[in-house]
Amino acid sequence: MARPDDYSLADAQRRLVQQHAKRALLNAAALGRFPTPVADVIAAANVVVAEEPILDDGLLARFRKRAKTAGQALRRAMSKVMGMVDVIARVIYLDRTIHAAKQTFLKLHETGHAVLPWQRDIYAVTEDCEMTLAPDIADQFEREASTFASDVVFQIDAFTNEANQCAFGILVPVRLSRRYGASIYMSVRRYVTENHRACAVLVLEPPQACSRHGFVADLRREVASAEFRRCFGSLKWPTCFHPGDEIGALVPMGGRKMSRPREITLIDRNGMRHRCIAEAFTQSHQVFILIHAVATLTGTLVKT
Repeated sequence: MARPDDYSLADAQRRLVQQHAKRALLNAAALGRFPTPVADVIAAANVVVAEEPILDDGLLARFRKRAKTAGQALRRAMSKVMGMVDVIARVIYLDRTIHAAKQTFLKLHETGHAVLPWQRDIYAVTEDCEMTLAPDIADQFEREASTFASDVVFQIDAFTNEANQCAFGILVPVRLSRRYGASIYMSVRRYVTENHRACAVLVLEPPQACSRHGFVADLRREVASAEFRRCFGSLKWPTCFHPGDEIGALVPMGGRKMSRPREITLIDRNGMRHRCIAEAFTQSHQVFILIHAVATLTGTLVKT
């Protein structure tokens, strides 16, 4: 079953978080420097990343005991802790075994907990795990911290402005990911969510061999632009794909990284059919299927 995508914030709160992200970039003289100098942003925010390589149970126990003894609030993770920030001491602790690209996001996510004033005044210690970072269960503070991290990495509108200067396609965020020092997943997601076009990306699990179909690839998550939601609503995507369906046929196989764009048809919430173009790019651990309505590249979709 696909995980929902819900990093959304109310417009006023979104603007407020963005203001703090821009202030963090300005304080670090980071605007216009590439890749985004995350270490400088963290240092300018007076936050330190601890040298300890792994968050062990002993360290967690000490922090939890300290917070309880002092009567301070503790936001506790629900599974294996991947990152934690001691808001009072302004120290971030990370699980160093996770992928380097994810550590970049985690550092800024935890920094967001420390610098957003309405958060730092409530919690003395904030723990984050795979579950608290997942959009399907993320609460308001988690969405705010993730939004802060994304705005910092992509330098507010800089990434989107650069992307809009290029012809629409999956390689745009893939190439820009290196320039901004972000993961490909973060970049593809930002490309879609900040796009004025009706577009979406389906993130699939790596294809698994299947005697009946050749392979199956489970749907991990769908991310869509506001214009795509306005036109198509919440589409009910299949939970898995195989070579016999339109989406599954796009999954690159045989060592290929990409598939050529091809036309598919989507039906909007009013029952109207739309010509769409879909293309795919894969990493070893996920497949991205980028979809856009042809009308948004050549004109304007009919308002509904």
